[in-house]
Amino acid sequence: MKVILINKRKLGVTIIIIGLMIILFGLEKNFDMKLKFTALMQNDIKSLTQYSGLKNRLKYKLPSNWICRNQDIFGDEIVYHSDFKSADSKINGFVQVWNLKGDLKVFLQNSKSISEEQNLYKDYNIRRININGSDGYLVEYTITKEIGDSYRGIEYFLEKGKQFCRFSFFVKDTDFKENMPTIFETIVKTLEYK
Repeated sequence: MKVILINKRKLGVTIIIIGLMIILFGLEKNFDMKLKFTALMQNDIKSLTQYSGLKNRLKYKLPSNWICRNQDIFGDEIVYHSDFKSADSKINGFVQVWNLKGDLKVFLQNSKSISEEQNLYKDYNIRRININGSDGYLVEYTITKEIGDSYRGIEYFLEKGKQFCRFSFFVKDTDFKENMPTIFETIVKTLEYK
């Protein structure tokens, strides 16, 4: 028969450390939501309004003081398009639903190649993300101009079966604030597509 000796002191310390880790994890989630709410409040976003499309299969929320306008799309690639802009016109963007033909990463690489022929980029970054259980990509870049303003682009591409949702935000480089990516992610997390 094998005898197992348990050091009560080590066991007690281990249980306390595990308990503290669980408490800190819970506080971190709560703090993250409060941080996002604070970022919205700092940018004068007091409430969100829900928008829907594609016979209520698509739902998302935008700040109530933003202007949103749906456009009729007639084609086989883009099946939904809605433009939006902030009340002060510093943030512009759109929401789209595309039919996905092939791999999303290949689509993004091809789009970048085509766009590079027309625009000058700096700080182009693409990374894999998961938002609300949907895999996709976050693409961040700055479009530079020889004359005029440079623009920051932050775009979310989320796979939904044989389609993908695109949430794009554009801000003049001079108007860009450090908390804007947090605001954009909070908005994208309101997206529901069935």
